[in-house]
Amino acid sequence: MDTLEIIREIESDPALRASLRAVLLGDEILELPALVAANTRAIAELAEAQKRTDATVGRLEATVGRLEATVGKLATAVGKLEENLGEIVEVSCAAVLGAVAEMKGWTAIDDPGPIDVGEGEVDVRGRFSTEEGEVVVLAEAKSRLRGSDVKKWASRVTDETWRGRHLYEGYDGQVLAYVYGTLVYADAYAEARRVGIGVIGPEGEREAAVAL
Repeated sequence: MDTLEIIREIESDPALRASLRAVLLGDEILELPALVAANTRAIAELAEAQKRTDATVGRLEATVGRLEATVGKLATAVGKLEENLGEIVEVSCAAVLGAVAEMKGWTAIDDPGPIDVGEGEVDVRGRFSTEEGEVVVLAEAKSRLRGSDVKKWASRVTDETWRGRHLYEGYDGQVLAYVYGTLVYADAYAEARRVGIGVIGPEGEREAAVAL
């Protein structure tokens, strides 16, 4: 049988063609179409899973965005509440300080109130006439008063440079320093007594101040 006859025989016999293909190509090559088909299906499944993942991520990002917006609004609201609370505490401090001065028989030259001199704020400052002469009162107001607050305030009011910027121009008389607290912790009282700073609360004077 010549070569042409062999070729015709192979072409006419499917089984023979399959056997020859197996011999020439090997199992790996023959399995390649099935592997390609399987990989194609896998890729399609991965692409679909990626779409679902992208959709989930998109929903999560939208949710996170809404949460961030909510947190921002809450932070703004909390900031306003803290600012309002601070103003309420300062107003209360000024009112109590005025009442304390009246009980002591002092006459207000400048009613107690907040000041801002551009180099720092004082929650409450007032000027009074007393039997011993004029006195200026400086007060720091906190909703919760701790020893650390008293210590920090004492370091300011005992500093002559700081006092020079926050007292009345040309004033060189007596200065009293107070701290005000809606809630006063025990260590605040101890620190105030140690440094000679008075303590006042909503009900009035709790610790008398020593002249600085």
